[in-house]
Amino acid sequence: MLDDNDLTAQLRRVLRDCRKLYANSARQLSRRHPHLLEGPPQRFVELMDDLHRGLIVKVYTTVVRSDGQWSRMEKFVGSLLIEHLWDQRLKGAALREAAENLLEQADHLQWETLVGPFVRFEPLRDSISHVETVVMRLANLVAKCDGLTTPEETLTLHTLQQDIDLALRGNVAADPSPDAVTAGAGAGMPGNSSAAGTSATAGNSATAGGAGVAGRSGVAGSPASVGQAESSPLAEVVEAEPLSAEQQLHNALEELEQLIGLEEVKDRVRSLSNYLRLQREREQAGFPTMPISLHMAFVGNPGTGKTTVARIVGQVLGAMGVLESGHLVETDRSGLVAEYAGQTSVKTNKLCDAARNGVLFIDEAYSLVDASGDDPFGREALQTLLKRMEDDRDSLVVILAGYPDEMDAMIRSNPGLSSRINHRLKFDDYGPADLGRIFECLCEANKYRLPASSRFRLLVGLDELHRERDRHFGNGRLARNAFENCVRRLADRIASIVPLTPQLLCELTPADITVPGLSDERLEQLQSESLTLRVSCPKCGKRLKTSGRLLGRLIRCPKCQHPFQSPWADVERV
Repeated sequence: MLDDNDLTAQLRRVLRDCRKLYANSARQLSRRHPHLLEGPPQRFVELMDDLHRGLIVKVYTTVVRSDGQWSRMEKFVGSLLIEHLWDQRLKGAALREAAENLLEQADHLQWETLVGPFVRFEPLRDSISHVETVVMRLANLVAKCDGLTTPEETLTLHTLQQDIDLALRGNVAADPSPDAVTAGAGAGMPGNSSAAGTSATAGNSATAGGAGVAGRSGVAGSPASVGQAESSPLAEVVEAEPLSAEQQLHNALEELEQLIGLEEVKDRVRSLSNYLRLQREREQAGFPTMPISLHMAFVGNPGTGKTTVARIVGQVLGAMGVLESGHLVETDRSGLVAEYAGQTSVKTNKLCDAARNGVLFIDEAYSLVDASGDDPFGREALQTLLKRMEDDRDSLVVILAGYPDEMDAMIRSNPGLSSRINHRLKFDDYGPADLGRIFECLCEANKYRLPASSRFRLLVGLDELHRERDRHFGNGRLARNAFENCVRRLADRIASIVPLTPQLLCELTPADITVPGLSDERLEQLQSESLTLRVSCPKCGKRLKTSGRLLGRLIRCPKCQHPFQSPWADVERV
């Protein structure tokens, strides 16, 4: 059993992670994608604070009620949670009353509501695995805080894993009623009743994109803080001093540099920013400038980072004053083409209006052009789009994305597009080592460790899929799916293990490593095959042989004696 100090440290760490996750997500959407919100950004910030509190309440109550007992350590955990949520330490009768209220009100909280923004808002979907990690770490700590796990608690952990996975990755159900979280108003706080939520407006539900959560008087506050946004740590998120244009540009280019691979794409974006900077300086000095079309084509297979780079391009253009805001609006054929004749141009124009002063990113854009030529709806959408690309060329950048061959054929076949698309950026498939780096970035973001044996198992699996890949190869999505599957396997492995140590919570062992499309037997076979791993010395560039047991460990170049780590390697089949 963990002692009180260890348990307190681990709990506070995961609670801080939960608050930080929701806070960062609120900041990201409020600053970068305010057009997605139907109300003031501050309202969404408050909503996300409510949701983070509600998620903690739901996880705790789901686990502690599984065996019908409330142990001493579970009471201790409850007091720590209440301290985190409402800055109050409760004991004795006050704690029992608060816990009873938590149990009663938690039934009104739905997983789909509590994690809803991460499903409904495309920019937040990259954090889905982080949400799952926070939930399962908290659940495991609650279940094992007293040093044992009952069969009922083990079953609850498995069920909770399935429920949160369904809420995050299943089809989004109808929007829950705003009362779902309002009913938890001040849950567990003495003197607070669910009636406290009656002042909340349904407008916050719309703000969340249908998350169906009431405002500050929902799960959020203690009696002293209900309705007061400034009591929330999240309330400061959108009130920070705005960054200067130069700082915004620096941050955008820094984010570009941190992307895995995509060296050619990075060079093109840097070159474009340098050109625009030169044009701006010439204009300020009174010299003539050259007009340039900024509409682009991003070509590459799925999962190669096209949407991410499009967002960064928007930020660069916004920071340089080329676009007023630089926000990204993402769509595909379904967002442009209507079901009935005469409505497509209206729908396309409305979407262009939403993207004005920013970037309109159209995925699988080639689907607007039917090979047979018998598609009046697609033609109407494309002609409307071409007109807006010309009329709004100073305030709207359109990026068309899709498979290389189809995109090239589409642009060549349409003179209007070929004359307006001046930039073609090619996104190559990721190699096995780069996919491993993407996987490792997810591990670092979610505080997981990868020992050398786990790295080797993952690397050979990724190499096998890369060698057998076709145009539908998942690239970055493959790495993300592999990571999420590994986390779920870890959760299953440790569900019945006590005591629960930080190493158990945070280390992905070889037994946890699974790669989509490959069986465990195939992974074992691949690890036993003859192959060579090679890395390059970062100082002298010498190509060195290495082994799976040295991945992620410090090695020394025999030529220049430079010590360095080789987290991943290139695989050569013998």
